[in-house]
Amino acid sequence: MDLSFVLDGLWTALQPINLLWLVIGAILGTIVGILPGLGPATGVAVLIPLTFGMEPVSALILMAAIYYGALFGGSRSSILINTPGDGSSIAATFDGYPMTKNGQAGQAMSIAAMASLIGGVMAIFGFIFLAIPLANFALNFGPAEYLFLFFFALSAVVALSIGT
Repeated sequence: MDLSFVLDGLWTALQPINLLWLVIGAILGTIVGILPGLGPATGVAVLIPLTFGMEPVSALILMAAIYYGALFGGSRSSILINTPGDGSSIAATFDGYPMTKNGQAGQAMSIAAMASLIGGVMAIFGFIFLAIPLANFALNFGPAEYLFLFFFALSAVVALSIGT
């Protein structure tokens, strides 16, 4: 893997205008994530018009910041009012809301912020190092593999829907 591309991407992301879009996206994403029922995908879909007329790199940085901000913002409503903003923030209600009732809301939100940061950084490094091998694996898929994947998906849906 050529690290010059990673360093070039990092240099581009650290430009002042891109850092500004990163902060704006994180704030907007956090606001969207706090609203119950609006998740990261909805937030990105609703805020796409903000990117019209922007440079492509800045627009992608804004959309990624909105997505990660919404993932983080969902824990706020889970911790403070026991209402998860989306499916990924349900786990924050298990320990976060009881901590809020005990007067430890600040600690619960700090733990959620640190967990979100660590998880996001680990995901980014996972994307960096696994993107090329996974793309090569996916390019080797032929008709037989797609048929097998189709039948596997259908059988998994049937197996999971039994008893509901």
